Amino acid sequence: MDKALIYGQALAQLRMRARLSQDKAAEAAGTSQPTWARYESGESRAFLDRLAVRSKVVRALGFTLRDLEAEVELLATDMSYATEDSTGPGLSASAGVDLTAFNRAGLQQVRIETNELSPYVRAGAFAICDTERPPKPGEGVIMRLRDGRSLPRFYLRQAAELWVERLVSEESAHRRVTETVPMADIAGVYPIVLRSEDE
Repeated sequence: MDKALIYGQALAQLRMRARLSQDKAAEAAGTSQPTWARYESGESRAFLDRLAVRSKVVRALGFTLRDLEAEVELLATDMSYATEDSTGPGLSASAGVDLTAFNRAGLQQVRIETNELSPYVRAGAFAICDTERPPKPGEGVIMRLRDGRSLPRFYLRQAAELWVERLVSEESAHRRVTETVPMADIAGVYPIVLRSEDE
């Protein structure tokens, strides 16, 4: 996995622990939000390659370089997943969508069978997930368990456990519920890159 991406995701974890938006974090570090976003996505190698930039950005969040390295170590250890088929109980392979427009390997289409991420994606809809890209904090994912189940969730972070969220309906609102799953039970976590309306 690209080292700049791992450092970027570690930075995102520290920012979320500091409870700051990208805008506020960038302001504290004396940079712009688009630059900050490129640090977190790994697009800009300045955060990885320049110690002065890395130190300034991490201090702006109230952390040390040692805190960043601890996050990097956790992410580097736990971010390699098998890229096997992501269908199973709760999801089924779906036909009728032409994936050639995406023109790249690693994309898989699945039908969502549960409402655990509704209204983000509802039962009966389909999703396209990317089996070759690691998830980013806050994005929808297909979580495949070693027991064969596949569940839609929102990705938070991973270390010794995978931290995810699902939505629970409460009258006219939805509440996010955090769950942790031991990494030993995870076969793969695949980011949702496209989702449909209900069919």
